[in-house]
Amino acid sequence: MKAYQINTIDGKRALSQVTLEKPVPKDNEVLVNIKAVSLNYRDLGITSGSISYPGEKLPMIPLCDGAGEIVEIGKAVSNFKVGDRVTANFFPEWTFGGFTAKESYRSLGGNMDGMLAEYVALPAEAWVKINNNHSFIEAATLPCAGVTAYQALFERGNLLQGQTVLCLGTGGVSIFALQMAKKAGATVIITSSSDEKLQKAKALGADHLINYKNNPEWYKEVKKYTNDLGVDHIIEVGGQGTLSQSLRAVKPGGKIHLIGVLAEQQHTPQLVQATMKAIDIHGIYVGSSYMFNQLNIFLQGNDIHPIIHKTFGFENVKEAYQMMQDGRHFGKIAIEL
Repeated sequence: MKAYQINTIDGKRALSQVTLEKPVPKDNEVLVNIKAVSLNYRDLGITSGSISYPGEKLPMIPLCDGAGEIVEIGKAVSNFKVGDRVTANFFPEWTFGGFTAKESYRSLGGNMDGMLAEYVALPAEAWVKINNNHSFIEAATLPCAGVTAYQALFERGNLLQGQTVLCLGTGGVSIFALQMAKKAGATVIITSSSDEKLQKAKALGADHLINYKNNPEWYKEVKKYTNDLGVDHIIEVGGQGTLSQSLRAVKPGGKIHLIGVLAEQQHTPQLVQATMKAIDIHGIYVGSSYMFNQLNIFLQGNDIHPIIHKTFGFENVKEAYQMMQDGRHFGKIAIEL
């Protein structure tokens, strides 16, 4: 089968197309013919070596996001059949319950082979059925960014109608959060350095737009839009580079969903504000198969479709990586096999 692997060549990591043996599913596994995959910012770091996971071994097939059709099932599998359309959960062993070291240790494309291959075999518990109204490409964008946004807003955030959500940037997580928050009856503020991207966000329902390049102290704009109260929820994908302003932008008793580390640090966060405002700051690390199923129920019930910026062919994987690196995308970047 065709696949891509990360390997070490001349002391540096490299991504290359290879031919591998087609996997044979074990008794508890299903074999899936992968139809589409999608990229996340995490994948850049893993491929370059700036992000590494305990237990990682090279060569390794990258990417955690993929969707396809079951072509073979192990004899002990009873909850799937050949022909079912499925996606794999980011953490194959985290099916239900709280986040634990045991169940969250192994992650696709992190310290085990991922989805950038024609065929993938994983235990049946790792797979989630695709919604009838989603294509393979749409479904392939959900496992990381979609589940992350869902856990932040609903599992941990308990988002209520009428609350205000601030989405930082227009990457996959923030755009999913925008779409879901609007369906839940929230007011959404979104930031970007691109007016063009902000207008696209407006078309998706964003209520207030902030160009952080033109407004470097963007928290002041957030306060203005909320009558100086601040927002109830922040989808915080910038990390140290934006947390200082997020602490100013969130309302007393509000929630900061700490998801990414995309922005360079400019100011040291004044964490005393977290205490003085009784802010709930919590890390969000994707989610369980249960959360994935709940996400799918929400998406289908509200007829939400993922926003795909561009779909590349299997021979153009490196071009897809470059687009992710350049940050030119709005929503998700997909690859069709």
